[in-house]
Amino acid sequence: MQRFFIPKEDFSGDYIVSRDKGLIGQLKKVLRAKEGDKFWLFEGSGLEYLGQLIELSANQAKFLIIDKRKGIAETDSQIILYQSLIKADKFEWVLQKATELGVAAVVPVVSARSIVRQVTPAKMKRYQEILKEATEQCGGAVIPELSLPVSFIDAVKHSAKQPGVKMIAWEKEGEADLIKAKDSCIFIGPEGGFTEEEISLAKDGGITPVSLGKRILRAETAAIASLAKLL
Repeated sequence: MQRFFIPKEDFSGDYIVSRDKGLIGQLKKVLRAKEGDKFWLFEGSGLEYLGQLIELSANQAKFLIIDKRKGIAETDSQIILYQSLIKADKFEWVLQKATELGVAAVVPVVSARSIVRQVTPAKMKRYQEILKEATEQCGGAVIPELSLPVSFIDAVKHSAKQPGVKMIAWEKEGEADLIKAKDSCIFIGPEGGFTEEEISLAKDGGITPVSLGKRILRAETAAIASLAKLL
């Protein structure tokens, strides 16, 4: 059954009224939806609502809520990905796949070797849309939180306030493997990896260097490989 994200402000009692032109266009032109059709709708809190379409016009789509449930695809784990900025297409791919796997939040990090060092408001808007669409597609009910880009040292400070185990993937770590825990933070480097100084700063901040295996992985591969193991 088709799923859509609907902002909380569009909920009113037993009804959901959306004036989103994109959603209306998809219902009318792509899905050829008609009154009586049912869709799963979610607003990001972890709940899903079964909505029956009762009105579809050029200006609004109105649904009657006929059932609700806790999101069946959500996990109890909270995994935060501290992803160093990488080339835009690769970063978008990481966002999409991380969402599919069930990451709770993504913090873009400007590392010493990051080629990309800033993100425009337009690009942030696109990243948010990717997270939303990926959540709709994968059956999730909570869109991962996306922070504004931060420096490496600020990312270390941010992680200190989060629950669980803190790890940083480092190709020179030959012994310690990923630590699987209910809650955790994982730092992934950019093209070129982290510097020795960054690893030292991470250790001082209570973050454990870990190995992802004997092979050197690309940044985007490392992110998804680590999340797949943790989740």
